[in-house]
Amino acid sequence: MAKHILFLVHGMGDTQPGWSQDIQQVIRSNYASYPGLSLLVPFDTTFSFCEINYNDKFDARRKAWAQNAQTVLSALAQSGLDAPAVKLLTTYSAETGKENFLATHVLDVLLYRFIPQIAEQIRTSVQKQILQALAAQPENETINWSIIAHSLGTAVTHDTLHAMYSGGGLPSSVTRPKLIAMIANVSRVLETGADVYTSKVHACIDPTKGICDYFLNARHEWDPIPVPKQFKPVDDWPDLATRREQRFQNLAINAIEAKNVHDFAHYLKNPKVHIALFRALTWNNLIDEASAAGAIAQYEAGTPLAQFQNLTTKLKQLWPNEQASWKEIITCFRKFQELVKSDI
Repeated sequence: MAKHILFLVHGMGDTQPGWSQDIQQVIRSNYASYPGLSLLVPFDTTFSFCEINYNDKFDARRKAWAQNAQTVLSALAQSGLDAPAVKLLTTYSAETGKENFLATHVLDVLLYRFIPQIAEQIRTSVQKQILQALAAQPENETINWSIIAHSLGTAVTHDTLHAMYSGGGLPSSVTRPKLIAMIANVSRVLETGADVYTSKVHACIDPTKGICDYFLNARHEWDPIPVPKQFKPVDDWPDLATRREQRFQNLAINAIEAKNVHDFAHYLKNPKVHIALFRALTWNNLIDEASAAGAIAQYEAGTPLAQFQNLTTKLKQLWPNEQASWKEIITCFRKFQELVKSDI
């Protein structure tokens, strides 16, 4: 039987091939911590990973930024980035050592949002990687697949799947992901085309109205990155029947294990996230309520908020609002990265 493919989609940053090895290990080790689950649905005989990469599509513009930032700033301004944000970036561009967080993380986000050619290259590349992996599966066997995306990758995933299943593309009733898991979802703030609330990229019992069986949205309450235009659908999204079946779950977490609360692995280590993930990928009753409650209690007991009191104080100071301008978003990104690198 063909294995269930778990596509892993990275977020912002100068990510290189092989980036997902640590994420794969986090998923495997947490899966193994539930004996009933790993006994009845052995991970290695049931699932396989497929790492998605699109970082290379940013490389030319990163080099241009390092050599002559003005060319990149002009392109961003002409594509709609507002003047205050361009002015702020102009100030940053005068600094030495532009090969830093500003030249990767922030620049990636802006290039994807404001340079249509780059966004299209990325969507095309990700779609090709997905379809190639699906086409490589044994013939005459049911193909099972899911996507777990992080940060910038949530917008890339939404936009890629929307393109794949729109305008006479793939029929969702025939080949559809079982699960779409959006970790630190920034798809709304990077929205340029399809509305993320009205597109078909959501779970639905009716396969003609949604493209997946389950949709998970995970948000850390101390993570500032997904706050602007936060993905926060109303209570009847995507529809009441799908909600009643718990096929859409909005997972809010707040335990802090490490300073980088935006980190992909930091989210996945939290039982409130990975239990929902494993249940959606298998069956809801394979991790019973007592086991789930015990895992959550144990994790939260080992991550007392008091140990990161200084961090939360600093986070409150840089916190953006949901309607933050791009200047405010860029400023927040930078201050957050400085905070993560600090000695607190």
